Amino acid sequence: MVLTIRKENYKAGDVIFKEGSHGVAVYVLSSGRVEISKIVQDNKIAIEILAPGDMFGEMSFIDRAPRSATATALDDTVLELVDKDFLDREFNQIASDFREILTTLVKRLRKTTQSLVTVPRRRDERVGAKIRINFKTANDFFKAFISNLGTGGLFIKTTYKTVDSLPVGSILSLEFNLPGINNTIKTKGKVIWTRSQDMVDEKRPPGMGVQFIETRHEDSELLRKYITKFRSS
Repeated sequence: MVLTIRKENYKAGDVIFKEGSHGVAVYVLSSGRVEISKIVQDNKIAIEILAPGDMFGEMSFIDRAPRSATATALDDTVLELVDKDFLDREFNQIASDFREILTTLVKRLRKTTQSLVTVPRRRDERVGAKIRINFKTANDFFKAFISNLGTGGLFIKTTYKTVDSLPVGSILSLEFNLPGINNTIKTKGKVIWTRSQDMVDEKRPPGMGVQFIETRHEDSELLRKYITKFRSS
């Protein structure tokens, strides 16, 4: 049984620790949700959403390297801090050769995670746009603007609150009309990256990159024709 020494409370949006920071604290999630994310090419990529009972922070305890990712509370969250003396005592009782194996595994996991977490390259042509879009999840409905559009996906310019409430991996039902075209495009998309408040500037507003995952053939043709016409004009 893991021994904990105290509880820590975090509000939704609070950063528990940042990628690259130093610390060896190990946590057990008691209630709420925690997002584990990395910054790749100036975009936030969510690696995992943790649920009650999950443990995190153990990698830095084992290899004493800086934090490999950022941990952020998605809801009001209660964490239990694992007793460091207990961890040190248990870890030091392990045979030195086995401790070396664990350290090697953690270092390899860090490298694997870094190589896998990349922003997918765009394979379609993109055009700038300002198009109204309605989108929803299973529980929420939103209105916003598309500011970048392609046949394979789009960028939705949103508020900070919307970005924070829709982690990478969220599935959205999308609905929008292309300028001058009466047919409404209805499709589904997956959030593949987000740009939150701490990553924006004048040229890069908050928002999220969405990849189409269920697009009808006729809607794909409308998108292709619109983008071709837009680029040739």
